[in-house]
Amino acid sequence: MTVAGYQVPRLRIRSTLGPAARTESWATQLRWFGAAVVLGFVIPYVGSSRLELQHDLYLGIYFVAVLGLFAAYARATALDIRATVRRRWKLGVALGLVVGFALVRNVLEGGSSPHPHDGYFAFELIWRGAIYGAVDVLLLTVLPCLVVYRALGGRLGTWRRRLAYFGASLVLVVTITAAYHLGFAQYRHDGIRQPETGNALISVPMLLSTNPIGSIADHVAMHVSAVAHDYNTEVRLPPATKAR
Repeated sequence: MTVAGYQVPRLRIRSTLGPAARTESWATQLRWFGAAVVLGFVIPYVGSSRLELQHDLYLGIYFVAVLGLFAAYARATALDIRATVRRRWKLGVALGLVVGFALVRNVLEGGSSPHPHDGYFAFELIWRGAIYGAVDVLLLTVLPCLVVYRALGGRLGTWRRRLAYFGASLVLVVTITAAYHLGFAQYRHDGIRQPETGNALISVPMLLSTNPIGSIADHVAMHVSAVAHDYNTEVRLPPATKAR
């Protein structure tokens, strides 16, 4: 724009109500969390409790649903995945090692049961162990913690805000863990105390570091060790099944 013969630079003003602000708002983040809670309950309730699908088929449907939801969340809210996994990663890894050791030791010191053999056992270690563990933790730990971290604007510079992140994230973790496990008939009958306790422990690395690496590794380690040591477990690897 020219005024009295002088070129005046244009000012670019970013509205505080623009896309970035909306995607980081409590309302937006909690809507995604609500969608995750509904999906977390419906998939096991329909696939396991009602249709009683074979466990590998059920897991395939569960994986597609959860990964699809997480991808949609990341895209719609412009989640910077690289920044997420690099943030305080050393602390996340250190905490993951400590918690992971305790989790695997607990599995190995508990009851054992037969597992499949040969190629199917290798498949189950990957499918029901590593992949199931990674997908589970995305739904039950990573997404709830990201919702709170991002709703707080990623600003945890004071103890008050760190405590707010920890407390609110833990509430969301407990909530979605309950909804997910109540989708299975076995937990509606036996209660959800054990999975709630286990997932709260698994979530500790991300709750303390805001980095998902440690919690992802811990959930995977727990699943893999359970497949190898207690394949028929009715607690750690729903839906329960028997070795063939």
